[in-house]
Amino acid sequence: MLSFFSCAEKQEESTPPNIVFILADDLSYRDISCFGQQRYKTPNIDALAQSGVRFTQAYAAAPECAPSRGCLMTGLHTGHGPIRLNSSARGQDNLRDEDITIAEVLKEQGYTTAFVGKWGIGLPGTEGVPYKQGFDFTFGFYDQTRAHTYIPEYLWENDKKVEYPDNLGFDMYSRYDYAGNKAINTYNPEGKLRINELNNPDKYVYAQNPIHDAAINFIDANKCKDKPFFLYYATQLPHGPVILDDIGEMNQPEDVNQLSREWAAMVLKLDKAVGSIVSKLKKEGLYDNTIIFFASDNGYSMCGYTARGNGPEWKDDPWLRNKGPFSGGKFSVLEGGCRVPFIVHWPQQIAPDVSSEVVWLPDFFPTAVNLAGGDAKLYKTDGQDLMPLLKGEDFEGHDYLYFSRRREQALRMGPWKAYRKNPDSQVCLYLVEEDTYTERDLAAIYPEEAKRAKQILDTEHQPHPWYWDPTDSAEDFAKKKTKARDTDNVLPVYRPNGIKAFPWEQK
Repeated sequence: MLSFFSCAEKQEESTPPNIVFILADDLSYRDISCFGQQRYKTPNIDALAQSGVRFTQAYAAAPECAPSRGCLMTGLHTGHGPIRLNSSARGQDNLRDEDITIAEVLKEQGYTTAFVGKWGIGLPGTEGVPYKQGFDFTFGFYDQTRAHTYIPEYLWENDKKVEYPDNLGFDMYSRYDYAGNKAINTYNPEGKLRINELNNPDKYVYAQNPIHDAAINFIDANKCKDKPFFLYYATQLPHGPVILDDIGEMNQPEDVNQLSREWAAMVLKLDKAVGSIVSKLKKEGLYDNTIIFFASDNGYSMCGYTARGNGPEWKDDPWLRNKGPFSGGKFSVLEGGCRVPFIVHWPQQIAPDVSSEVVWLPDFFPTAVNLAGGDAKLYKTDGQDLMPLLKGEDFEGHDYLYFSRRREQALRMGPWKAYRKNPDSQVCLYLVEEDTYTERDLAAIYPEEAKRAKQILDTEHQPHPWYWDPTDSAEDFAKKKTKARDTDNVLPVYRPNGIKAFPWEQK
């Protein structure tokens, strides 16, 4: 006899939940209204926070794109993991066959897996591409520098190019020219983007749209299957250079800098994408059995090359005021570079809360493994299972979180933030919960805490043959680059739309 049941009933038979991780790109701490944004509202992300857990002291594992994504996928911090900077002595480096990703583990646990968006940790032709790292379906940008364009010549679907001939001729390079904070993009009175250098200025493909469609289609394709799914939705939004197909409500007021308004409109587009995912899950009866994680890959960054976190001051946007109360920004392991918005949402399973517990993105790996019915203790990670915390049970917490970028290092140890510019510098110690701007160094008053921090900073980072280690000098790293070239280990360079070099590469 045939058995008839709804898709929702079939999904509910599955004990493990569906897992959706939405990772924003360069989203700042106060870009979201539930984290304090005043210029606009993000109702869909706010709704996740209102009925989920909103973390006020959450960290990415790195202050830039590639290592943050590598740490998220492997659960390892930048002193242990395979991806430690945006590039190594070999070039834009990649995950290896021996690296274990959360997608591979979930696939072994019976999950159907998908990645859409910006990957950044495995170029085409390497073993680091997502479809070789545990994802059944992949769609988007594999190369992080190509992902700087929203008007691409092509995107990847697994190992096939999906080409967009209407985008040919787009002048990507000019979008990096932010001298004088002048507007670059042109929008019609209705707020629609016109790309004047194209043969048809109104006909183009904006990358976020097919990427989002791919996410919706994946959910649709798996709504009636008797196995759970994992969707890693790594949107480009709102990473600069700013441009979007419809500036919407931010077409006004015109007395506000267009770059700031475009950034805001990109955040609003992200919010609508989150709402669309939630609506799809509800429509298909999957909402109650889906846990949603939402975060950003690093801290404060702004629109263009001259203002998107390259320091040294990381000034707050005067209109958006989206940085948050932190020192530093993107490309720095100071608070502003690593503090991120983080929300976890699971209807009827997690009670709404605002948590000040110190957590970070590597916690996702062991959390997801245990959610899937696996044993996270079988895998070496630098994260902890968050489910006890999310369920209101005893949570062991972290002894410390470790951060590094080139020679710069930092720790979060309970209430303390330890920081040193390089291993030759003295360790600075801040009570970051009351000194979020890290202005008052207390190392001399608490010498035992400073001593403990130094011991961890001296020993936590395992040397890497290709990446810049904290103990490396410029000459040491130059030798690594020479070795990569001499041993034929240099990786290919991919450029969007004919760009030979980005502005920052000419500095």
